[in-house]
Amino acid sequence: MKFLLFLSISLFFVNTVEAQCNSSLNDVNVQGVCTKIKTYKSGEITKTPVLVVALHGDSPFNNPSYQYEFANQIALHSINTVSVGMLRPGYTDHLKRTSDGIRGETVGDNYDESRIHQIAKAIQKLKEYHNSEKVILAGHSGGSAITAKLIALYPRLINHAFIVSCPCNIPQWRADMYKSSHYEGFKKSLVTISPIEMIDNVANDIGITLFVGKDDKVTRPYLSNEYFIALKKAGKKVDYHVIDGDHRLFLNQTVLNSVVDVVSGYNKPSQPDL
Repeated sequence: MKFLLFLSISLFFVNTVEAQCNSSLNDVNVQGVCTKIKTYKSGEITKTPVLVVALHGDSPFNNPSYQYEFANQIALHSINTVSVGMLRPGYTDHLKRTSDGIRGETVGDNYDESRIHQIAKAIQKLKEYHNSEKVILAGHSGGSAITAKLIALYPRLINHAFIVSCPCNIPQWRADMYKSSHYEGFKKSLVTISPIEMIDNVANDIGITLFVGKDDKVTRPYLSNEYFIALKKAGKKVDYHVIDGDHRLFLNQTVLNSVVDVVSGYNKPSQPDL
């Protein structure tokens, strides 16, 4: 009897957890790992919409939610688009929802492969759920480091990557941050691979767009510039833009317009061969 009572309680707990991560538009459940999202759809949707996924930065002092507004803006100004703001592993948003995983110390430690795998698997499930043939991933700051590493680790998952305000050379970025903040966490030993070291694994046909603010004091423009030069040298399809602004660049209209333009390009009917 005690065993049956324990079993029923256990099953109730499991079912409760699954129910909390099974809404499709607000959660992604991959083998019991729950990643929180918010989904926005454009006014016109076909059977194969473009999927846009937005990742926030490290947000050491607040609960990140601006990725949701980014996704909302893309959906509002696009057609045939499912636009998703994704909450990175271990983070809690303004609605007090928390993605499974460990948040980390936000000193470059949470761009590791385990977190990238969680995000990539969630994107793959969204791609299958929405039957999307084209996937755009846009990341800001720490989210852009994840984006840049993800397209190297999963070279066939993403069609176009927007990498905004990137710490693409992680050791150098950590050194910059220690100089400006004097926070000892940036001096701790950290074994990591930077996006700039993974360029050879990036597919040649993926589109890559880099943005950085000319007054960015957090991820200084030279970090994006070095990454751009390395990508270009490796023969990758990349554009690089230094625009007015500081580190708070993700919701800049120029960035949003650029994403909408790529979405529009994917939605243009293909022209018959002459």
